[in-house]
Amino acid sequence: MLPIAKSQSAYRELIRWQRFTLCVMCLCLLACGGGGGGSSNPISGNSKTSSSAQFSLLASSSQPSVSSLAGSSLSRSSLSSVVTINGLITYDWVPHNSNHIGLNYSAAEIKPGRGLLVELLDENNQILFSSTTNNEGFYSFSVERDKLVKVRVKAQLRNNQSPSWNFKVTDNTNNNALYAMDGNLIAATDNTAVRHLHAPSGWTGAAYTQPRVAAPFAIADSVYTAIERVMVAGNTRNFPTLELRWSTNNKAAEGDVLLGEIGTSYFDGDAIYILGDENNDTDEYDSHVILHEWGHYFEAAFSRTDSIGGDHTYGDKMDMRVAMSEGFSNAFSAMMLDDPDYRDASGSLQSSGFSSDVSRKVHSVRGWYSEASVQSILYNFYTSGVGKTMRDFSDIFNIMTSSGYAQSTALTSIYVFADGLRNLLPSQTTNINNLLSEQNIALTDAFGVGESNSGGYAGSLPVYKIIQPDNAPINVCSTNRFGAYNKLATAQFFVVNITSAGTYEFSVQEAEESGDSDPDLYLYSNGFLRAIAEGAEIDRERLSRFLSAGTYVIELVDARVMTDENLEDVTACFNVQMQLSN
Repeated sequence: MLPIAKSQSAYRELIRWQRFTLCVMCLCLLACGGGGGGSSNPISGNSKTSSSAQFSLLASSSQPSVSSLAGSSLSRSSLSSVVTINGLITYDWVPHNSNHIGLNYSAAEIKPGRGLLVELLDENNQILFSSTTNNEGFYSFSVERDKLVKVRVKAQLRNNQSPSWNFKVTDNTNNNALYAMDGNLIAATDNTAVRHLHAPSGWTGAAYTQPRVAAPFAIADSVYTAIERVMVAGNTRNFPTLELRWSTNNKAAEGDVLLGEIGTSYFDGDAIYILGDENNDTDEYDSHVILHEWGHYFEAAFSRTDSIGGDHTYGDKMDMRVAMSEGFSNAFSAMMLDDPDYRDASGSLQSSGFSSDVSRKVHSVRGWYSEASVQSILYNFYTSGVGKTMRDFSDIFNIMTSSGYAQSTALTSIYVFADGLRNLLPSQTTNINNLLSEQNIALTDAFGVGESNSGGYAGSLPVYKIIQPDNAPINVCSTNRFGAYNKLATAQFFVVNITSAGTYEFSVQEAEESGDSDPDLYLYSNGFLRAIAEGAEIDRERLSRFLSAGTYVIELVDARVMTDENLEDVTACFNVQMQLSN
């Protein structure tokens, strides 16, 4: 891949040359770049496509260098009946300020659009050929001389070869239309053979007064970086199809996503929604934010996550499942970019925001319940060169995609990751143990046996309570003292070792009946939810289930601690029993 920093002058020369020779096309791109969220032309889901189109990921080594495309040295034979239509796809990239807070429009760069789907269309908008740009943004088609054709580039990364992928940037406020950028319809001749398409940011000095054509392509390029890193790490599995839904209407307000009321950028299990509200919060140039959400996609697609999601901020004491997922995704974004400074621009003129050093080891809250601890452990393991290759994602990739992690009988947490690392990379045991100790996390097994860091609440330990089918009561408490829903100790966990198959009954009774508790039970096997008991009976709950021999996990919560709407401090203690039914 051509280093971007070294190619800026060449790209700027190309854009100047493009504007001189094909100024009509550039003006059309700007004028036609609206639609839906006001960016590049969205293509509706009903647009005609070609199922027989050839697709290949062009290697950089097989194409001319960027500098060679700027002049007139391309081969053009007046005797040939075929014309090679080729050029570069580029977009404006707006970096963050040197202090990592806010965007710096005055330092905007021109970057190549890598891995993008490019199509050559005729005068009837029929697709003649399709291909993808290489790592320098270069594309090429051969077409009949004098034929009327135009070039379209989609904000879409697609590979039909194995491993395959298909990532689209779409507008959730416009029927999930796909963003695209079109050139003009021009006859294919020697004089029109070179056709560069550039996506401008739309920023004109104090506001976005022009369509924000670059945004979808900037989002796609962040994803392309992750694809490359995951492939280098050794991935051989197909990437599940994913849409990244961005719009200038996407704002930090809860409501109807079809109106852009998405609340924040997030992954919902099917798509990633990305903020784009000018002077409030825009994320198209916040690569860490985009790749954080793509990290959640990675967990779902290639690994495993038992996270229940929900709000989280620095310093929170979290449910261990959430701490693992959020900490991993923070570290994942930093690893993909090889940049520990997590940045998120927002505010008026996108001039404010926040920055966080993912590699930092000293935190106000450290432990198995801290996403800051998890991200520190993972990122510093990644950058370590002690007995391993520094900044090689393959080790973490192999652990996260291993059967030991994906099929663990324990729920996902930093304990499961560390246990998997010790099993797969025993030579790195000392390294991971040191990182865990720095974060006040016990050197233990996947279930955190022997953990002594309670987070300030004795009831949070042991991490998993052991319950036997002897009907002996075990006392636990569900509390919102650290916050509702996804915080430490809202849920209590039990490990259940079944040696003989049979029907087992779990019963819950509030230790001191207050008349308003609402205990619920959830039964898991290898992370899969097998049974739910959410009865309406006050102060008690029962769950009966046939269980084969194996290890299971029971989760207990008081429904009152699961909602932010409950403003009362709640700590409800219960006696939990288990027996083999007749």
